[in-house]
Amino acid sequence: MKVCKPFWAGSVICLFLLSCGIEQYHFLPQVPENRITRISNTDAEIIIPRIDRGVFDYARNYSIFYRIYISDQLTTGEITEPQMGNFNPSLLSDYRAIYPSTDQTNTSATTNVTTLFTNRNFFELEVDGEDIKTNLLSTNGGTLRIHFPTAPGSFPVASLNGGPEFPLRRSGQLVTPFPTDDPFFRNTSELSDPANATSNNNADVAGRQGLSQHYAYVSMYIVAAGVNSLFSPIYSKPTHISIFQLPDAN
Repeated sequence: MKVCKPFWAGSVICLFLLSCGIEQYHFLPQVPENRITRISNTDAEIIIPRIDRGVFDYARNYSIFYRIYISDQLTTGEITEPQMGNFNPSLLSDYRAIYPSTDQTNTSATTNVTTLFTNRNFFELEVDGEDIKTNLLSTNGGTLRIHFPTAPGSFPVASLNGGPEFPLRRSGQLVTPFPTDDPFFRNTSELSDPANATSNNNADVAGRQGLSQHYAYVSMYIVAAGVNSLFSPIYSKPTHISIFQLPDAN
């Protein structure tokens, strides 16, 4: 039987490369910063680019990661980096740690979004009653509006292309979110209680001790998401959306 040595040699080389973790390079485009319009700390409009599935066949959807911060500071304006430390030291620490991965001018930055966000207790945003990845964050893109009303008792919402508004929900991956009967982005005594901000309970909340006033804010980032040939999640570089103030529950 005649054996084609070059074929077998090539096969061995391919297997060796795969065993060493060298695989097809996957890239997903970052949402440009200039596609985001912020209004105070209540609204943001994101013009989400459509992803061509013919080119990026491994793309699946967009995702939004968030973390909540408790503060005694109150403002009606946009929260900028110089102010973050006064609101909550963790807010400033997280922002500075994530910034190199968001910087669109830094082409040498590599991003493992799963590690980047998971290690800093960020979770994926959800909406009430719908699959956010199918209904609001698909690869079809569109204009996404996020609105955090100021009136007590209100519910923050998101809508796509002027369509129905969906109440925002905290991640279903939380082990024990407090309050147990209000999974929405609203400031409650249980949400802002620093005793609940632990790895087992309100893992998505950065609490603060000894505050006389308790206000709550949430920082959000958007990424394009997909799955590589090894069925592992892959992401684009993240883009910061805004920091919103949660309305009081009552």
